[in-house]
Amino acid sequence: MLDIIFGFIAAVLLLVFCYLFVLASAGLLPEKRRNLMPAQKHFLILVPAHNEASVISHTLERIEKVNYPPELIQVVVVADNCNDDTAKVVRAMGVKCLERSEPERPGKGYALSWAVDKILPVYSFDAMVVIDADTYMNDNFLLVMNTLLIEGAEAIQAYSQVRHPEHSSMESLAFLGFALNRNLRYKGRSRLGLQANLMGTGMCFSRSIVERFGWPAVSMVEDLEFTMFLKLHGIRVVFAPDAKVSVKLHEDVGKSRGQRLRWDVGKFQVRNIYLSRLFRSFLRTREISYLDAMMELILPPFALLFLAVWILFIPYFLLDFHGFNGLFYLWVAAIFSMAVYVLMGLISARADQRVYKSLVYAPFFVIWRAWIIIMEYVKRAPRSGW
Repeated sequence: MLDIIFGFIAAVLLLVFCYLFVLASAGLLPEKRRNLMPAQKHFLILVPAHNEASVISHTLERIEKVNYPPELIQVVVVADNCNDDTAKVVRAMGVKCLERSEPERPGKGYALSWAVDKILPVYSFDAMVVIDADTYMNDNFLLVMNTLLIEGAEAIQAYSQVRHPEHSSMESLAFLGFALNRNLRYKGRSRLGLQANLMGTGMCFSRSIVERFGWPAVSMVEDLEFTMFLKLHGIRVVFAPDAKVSVKLHEDVGKSRGQRLRWDVGKFQVRNIYLSRLFRSFLRTREISYLDAMMELILPPFALLFLAVWILFIPYFLLDFHGFNGLFYLWVAAIFSMAVYVLMGLISARADQRVYKSLVYAPFFVIWRAWIIIMEYVKRAPRSGW
């Protein structure tokens, strides 16, 4: 009986990694060079900020340096429930700042929903870009978005990366997580004509999308929620690897804990809302893209998947190991696939040796992520969207 149980678990894990390899293989195909079109689209750049006085000026300065006509760019910052000088710093730079004070509804999703309602009647633009207050655009970011919009894209996600993976082991491991997502899964999905994921920053939407939907996603992970919302409404998110943004992760362990908790627990919340809806859409249309979207919600973050594989392998080894038989090699294949997938992510992101060295801390990192989720459910602490 144990052979059947552990054999089934190993087979499921191997199928999961086969699915990930399909996406990764598509993502690693040679890139077709895109000729950038002359600037045509008028962009409104929306920057949600919560107590970001120390970094917001650098982000706004970087926007001024992008390779795009300044008369086709408008920047609006949303100072959301701030108790620092974020609004003062923004206005001192001559940038429009909207101040929101609704402490009973905290979070980035609510801030974006409120801001979109404010800007739509007032501002004329062809597309809206959303970046976080600690995000730097690369020089050609808007030219790439302009080209994709002209080609017909309506929702676009830029290539997001950790700005300084060499600063700490935690940032190096986050760099790896970003690589596994953007370089393998999201890029692969986009290449296969499937739905790429919105990643919270570096997002671009045509005005027609903003007018049609506003900003309906207000959960802890508003980017994933909006991804699934758009999928159900027939809007495909396109991945744009040439439009790059870099983000600065929290160096403070407490703030990083809150950020990770929001990502991990929030995904469970979105799954509970959208999984059944996606399944019904699949039954109605028989489109495989809905199954792919369901897999995105079902699969845990890779760090937790890594931990789950070992938690399941150890009981098998202790309770049901009968030598080097077919079942053992099935487990070896699953673990080997996981290792190869990680290596593919590192190579695709051109990680330097410091990121490889940080892998020695990976077991502690995944245990820490699992622990904060467990403690969240035990304590039922209040959850903030920022």
